[in-house]
Amino acid sequence: MPRDVVTVRLKVHDTTVEARAEVPEGEASVASLVPFLRSMTEAVVEVATDAVVAAGKPISCRAGCGACCRQVVPISVAEAHVLADLVRAMPAERRAAVEERFARALEALAARGVLDELRALATERDPDAMHRLGLRYFAAGVACPFLEDESCGIHPDRPLACREYLVTSPAEGCAAPEESTIERVLVPRDLSRALYRLGDGSEAPRERWVPLALALEWVAAHGALPLRSGRQIVEAFFAQLQRTDLDRPASGVVPAARKE
Repeated sequence: MPRDVVTVRLKVHDTTVEARAEVPEGEASVASLVPFLRSMTEAVVEVATDAVVAAGKPISCRAGCGACCRQVVPISVAEAHVLADLVRAMPAERRAAVEERFARALEALAARGVLDELRALATERDPDAMHRLGLRYFAAGVACPFLEDESCGIHPDRPLACREYLVTSPAEGCAAPEESTIERVLVPRDLSRALYRLGDGSEAPRERWVPLALALEWVAAHGALPLRSGRQIVEAFFAQLQRTDLDRPASGVVPAARKE
């Protein structure tokens, strides 16, 4: 399919981040924007982490530390579809194992009385209520279905919210987020929230995010995403980015996001 190249520049602190987005010239879904947004998020996060490291606060996050992978991970509608496609494309044995982890996660959340409330989530709600739900989810100890040996099994394809979530406080504090002081890296350009606001990419977007553990279930229930031109999708995304509160962490649903 022919591609249209769009150049985007974002001001991040005192740095201008430039990225080129290749989008279909014809019709496409909002999911086609996700690879570009991953690379842009990496560039924005790099500027933010360079600033805190220069201030003497090294990043604590390391492979093998999977505490944050037991929080509610909010993903966009587009990312839910991308992850569902990723699972479908896996070799049969790995696909079966990952799908089984998704099924077990839903069973565990149902047993802890959290699943119905997660399914009811449509938009960001009262921060205190979301914080309490996040703590109940974390207390259930349900790992992300992609967590393997305490590391992300899909690291190159992980959601924007995961890329934006970094801490400078001691890693052991992440195991008890209500009791410890967790210092997050403040990412000044909140691309994940803008993607939530873009919703399914339709001309009348409806803000929506999906808990990652429910991604496969959600995609199966909602069907294909609507189609628009690639350039329209890019323009609609950056219109949402202009509306985003850039001075707050990504989502109030994760326990550590209580700290602002």
